Amino acid sequence: MKKLLPLLILVAIAIALAYYFTTSVNVKGTSVESQTSFAISDTASIGKIFIADRAGNTATLSRDGSGWFVNGKYPAREDAVATLLKTFKNVYIQRPVPKDAQEQVNRVMAGASNKVEIYDRKEKWIKTWYVGHATMDKKGTYMLLESPNGGRSTAPFIMDLRGFIGMLNTRFFTNENEWRSVGILRYPDMNLQEIEVFYPNDPSSSFKIDYNGGNDISLFQFPENEAVQNFDTAIVKDYMLNFKLASFENYKTGLSEAAEDSIANSTPFQIIKVKDANQEREIKLWVKAPREGKYEADDVTPEIVDRERVYATCNDGEMALAQRYVWNKFSAPIQVFIKKPNV
Repeated sequence: MKKLLPLLILVAIAIALAYYFTTSVNVKGTSVESQTSFAISDTASIGKIFIADRAGNTATLSRDGSGWFVNGKYPAREDAVATLLKTFKNVYIQRPVPKDAQEQVNRVMAGASNKVEIYDRKEKWIKTWYVGHATMDKKGTYMLLESPNGGRSTAPFIMDLRGFIGMLNTRFFTNENEWRSVGILRYPDMNLQEIEVFYPNDPSSSFKIDYNGGNDISLFQFPENEAVQNFDTAIVKDYMLNFKLASFENYKTGLSEAAEDSIANSTPFQIIKVKDANQEREIKLWVKAPREGKYEADDVTPEIVDRERVYATCNDGEMALAQRYVWNKFSAPIQVFIKKPNV
């Protein structure tokens, strides 16, 4: 009898679990599996993601041969899209919502949840997630599933992600500007041909670099276009490395349209032009007023300008915020590159 006791305990546990799932989870559809299969193992097959919130805001992420785009207009943030795909693949059911709590959870989700429709590359619907609020301990997220075979479930589940502790609902947002890629310069292989840097308030520090690969570099005083002979090639190449990757911070300036137009019509402190075989990009940078209550290093003198951020545009597009930490690296005057005479 003692030998059978462990087996009897296991059987009892199995029966209890089966009873729990059949009584505490109310799933409508053709099968329980069709209403619990949230994960998508082959995320490479996903071609479109549509997200809608209860306020009527939407965002559509679609994939083509060159990458992901938001609302068919702008390249999408690679990190944010990768986060979604990872979520689709690694999500799992932490636990079902007890039957006596389902009505309350559904009521909250009816007022505050995001609908996430997932399609393959041929725009065939795969499934839909309804992503609700977080649990009290912020370690799970309430979700419902709708699938072609099982329809829409009425039973919410508490979902989790392998290797992650926290809320999942913050990953599914609809703000277009938050989805937009902020990548501006991307030349990892240094396949650029020409760089122009112009300082409107100090033209004598402006310059142009012609690049034909390797050490084939020419430096010109700009805008006169006079060739400079005695420059340090190594210093110029070090400067060019900044163009491998550079981004804006975001497109949320907090300014009115009129204020942005006023800045765009004023003189920037720096204009950077980059040309490659296929395109030309022009980045303009403007000084940003400091935030209220910001002081210089002495903690006494109020800041005159924002020491952390500037306003910026690319090809006269939408105004963005850019970090000085990133873009100060591009603010070298031509004098930095010129060899100093031997003493």
